[in-house]
Amino acid sequence: MFLSRIILSSVFIFVTAFSAQAQKSDAKDWSIADYFKNLPKKYITAEDDGYAQPSAETLVVDEKNGYAAQMESSRRLTVEPFPVFEMALFKSQTKSPLVVVTHRTIATPCSDYEIFFLRRTGNRWTEVKQAVLPPLDLKIFWSSGGTQSAGKLLKIVKQGQIVYQFEPPRVGRSMKVSMAICDFSQDGASQAKVDEFSKLIESAKPVYFEWDKQTGKFKFAK
Repeated sequence: MFLSRIILSSVFIFVTAFSAQAQKSDAKDWSIADYFKNLPKKYITAEDDGYAQPSAETLVVDEKNGYAAQMESSRRLTVEPFPVFEMALFKSQTKSPLVVVTHRTIATPCSDYEIFFLRRTGNRWTEVKQAVLPPLDLKIFWSSGGTQSAGKLLKIVKQGQIVYQFEPPRVGRSMKVSMAICDFSQDGASQAKVDEFSKLIESAKPVYFEWDKQTGKFKFAK
């Protein structure tokens, strides 16, 4: 299904709401409002799948905790409002502040979903995902026997069907990371394979990455 790209109108809502705020010269001193106001439009996009346009009533800004979100609900599904855009600010003692940005269209792990790990140096925004995350390995989602479970799963689905979904925290500096499988069809699969797939998915658990202010990176939470 073709999905056209749109720029969330929350950009303009947010800029208007904070237009009276003085611009700080040093990005290290910026609040979440400053970062959002200066965030390039290419990082504040979402795939339009027929959902209501964002409005001032759906905008959430938490200056104290360094968090912003645009809440939306589907016109076609009976669901609670969910964030189509989230942004969290992580400050460091030794590195430039990190901004984590996610956006999606619907409240499912396999919806159109993107995540960015950004730092701003001067007037330049840089994607630093590889530099700030611990190694992402499928086996981390099982508390025991992870290597074996990951191997079994990869015999059933392809690596490209596996989605890692990050949830920027509104409170605290610990970020939840979940694993989901997209586009898995049971058609033609044996019952034994379907049962094994279900067992593996049920036994997989989310993990948490804890922000380390000293290093300016995430690490596995204990």
